[in-house]
Amino acid sequence: MIVRVLKGRVRADCVGLFREHAGQVLARTRRHDGCSFAEVARQSHKDGSEEILFLSVWTDLRAVYDWVGGVDLLNAPIISGDAPEVFDNFDIQHYESLDFPADEAVIAAARPGLAS
Repeated sequence: MIVRVLKGRVRADCVGLFREHAGQVLARTRRHDGCSFAEVARQSHKDGSEEILFLSVWTDLRAVYDWVGGVDLLNAPIISGDAPEVFDNFDIQHYESLDFPADEAVIAAARPGLAS
């Protein structure tokens, strides 16, 4: 599995526009073949800007390549194409999951009421 993290700071005057665009991109991402999970999170700042994370989890690198439209992993559908210039800065990172097996006893102890 591949974990893709886009982090950026959205300018205060673009927060509304970004949220609308991010909602559309998030919906498309979640429907895309090979996407296991996708979410956008934010942290508000006093100046009205927002630090955002766009987190997505993919079955494999091929699915990420298909999503970004090629092998340039710095391409991001949330900031390319018809996306507005809303970021003061952004960064994209990719992480390969280590795929440790789940320890059911640890999971059950951490979530008592949710055990099967």
